[in-house]
Amino acid sequence: MAKFCLGFSLTEALCLGAGLAVSGLCYYMYRKKKKTADELDNASHINIDGNLKDTLEVTPGARLQYAVVEGVVEPVGEPLRSQCHEDIVGVVHKVEVTEPRLGLSSLYSALFKSHQQVTSVPFVLRGSDGTAVQVHCPLKASGLNMEMLYKRFLQVSHGFSVLGWYFSGVKSYSQLETEEMLRVGTRVTGVGQLTLDPDGTLNLRPPSDGSKYFLSMADYDTLRKQYSAATKAWKRFAVIFALAGAAAL
Repeated sequence: MAKFCLGFSLTEALCLGAGLAVSGLCYYMYRKKKKTADELDNASHINIDGNLKDTLEVTPGARLQYAVVEGVVEPVGEPLRSQCHEDIVGVVHKVEVTEPRLGLSSLYSALFKSHQQVTSVPFVLRGSDGTAVQVHCPLKASGLNMEMLYKRFLQVSHGFSVLGWYFSGVKSYSQLETEEMLRVGTRVTGVGQLTLDPDGTLNLRPPSDGSKYFLSMADYDTLRKQYSAATKAWKRFAVIFALAGAAAL
């Protein structure tokens, strides 16, 4: 086996490089998660009530760069209606069809998203005393795991399309249809930039400094714990792969 001038074999060099590369990726993810975890720890936790406008009026620029608010989802105008349950309404609606396909030439199965439709309508987070915060750009938010309303597997009937499968090299054998919705009345935690307009409207929008924007059905403490745990996990992975690279060395 060939040796390099420093005494490394090709296999050893590849093991060392792979270990350091994966360790570097894990460290990058660790720093990214830690930044978000620190921002969540330092965010101002504000109640949606009658004192919120007074707080922002005395804040420079009538703005809090990174704040946490919790409230109940309420539409501004007509809500969206579920396709499968007409009595269920919400403000964010997602319908997705995923299609596993079998490759004829490469003997593997891969999952492809063949169709996804996400719609939203304007909505607010309502506090206990009726104070409302308008939510902007909800589709840009992280952590929005909505309620699953519908899930169904469908077998795909090919009929006389075997010849088409042969020439295309791909066969679809099933479809998974799902419907998700952020329902009216759901309690949501929002983390982002909180502002007060001259007309008195309270707004929650993505932070202008690039910090992560959240809309989550989990409460604030749960959100913090999730990112704290993720930070520790990525740090452990970075150390493990760095030690693996050192062992190869």
